[in-house]
Amino acid sequence: MDTERREGIEINIRKLVFACLDKWWLIVLCAILAATAAGLFTAKLIAPKYRSTVTFYVNNAEGYEQVNYISSSSLSAAEQLVNTYIGIISTDTVLEKVGQQAGGLSAAQVRSCMSAQQVTETVLFRVSVSHTNPVVALRIARAAEEVMPDHLTTIVEGSSTKVVDQPKLAKAPYSPNIQRNIVLGGIMGSMLAILIVALMYLLDVRIKDEEDLNAISKYPVLGQIPEFMVEETKGSETKKTKEKGAQA
Repeated sequence: MDTERREGIEINIRKLVFACLDKWWLIVLCAILAATAAGLFTAKLIAPKYRSTVTFYVNNAEGYEQVNYISSSSLSAAEQLVNTYIGIISTDTVLEKVGQQAGGLSAAQVRSCMSAQQVTETVLFRVSVSHTNPVVALRIARAAEEVMPDHLTTIVEGSSTKVVDQPKLAKAPYSPNIQRNIVLGGIMGSMLAILIVALMYLLDVRIKDEEDLNAISKYPVLGQIPEFMVEETKGSETKKTKEKGAQA
């Protein structure tokens, strides 16, 4: 019984695959239309964003202290300070000072376009500013570069922060990624077409061949009428029509 059931499932899957292959043109058409729509939507309706980034180095010694060597314990302590620094620069106090330095922006405005994250397993952290105007993004990043090191050193005693990489004016937007959205649109369109074809196949209960008849009846097929040609005479023209056979 289990063997027959597995065979029936395999036959259904095989037919489903052939049904999808038979409608390949529909799948390709849906993929092209969806990819085109995704590309147009991305290019016309999504505003491009530009990013300026400043990178800081964290040291658990004050800036004026002379350090002859850096031990692993010092690096570990500095690495733990990074998360503390990221939490401090996210406060309203720091963001308000950055906003004032950037031209009178509020803390909420700065927070909406600024993010900070630690560079993986290092004593560096990166502050990124994203904005639809590259000049505004650069201005906020430069304000963060000027305000944050002194403010962090004042709050966290016995430590220092230095700028490693200064912010630059973005020449091209980093978002949205039109090529990626076009590819994703094409994939989603083809998957939607495959789903439609699969549903059409599964909802079609017509008997088309001997396998469909055996699936719903326990009686064997005694005979089958083959396909044959029928000639239709209409005026001076003779037309041949193929008539499909049936099982009995």
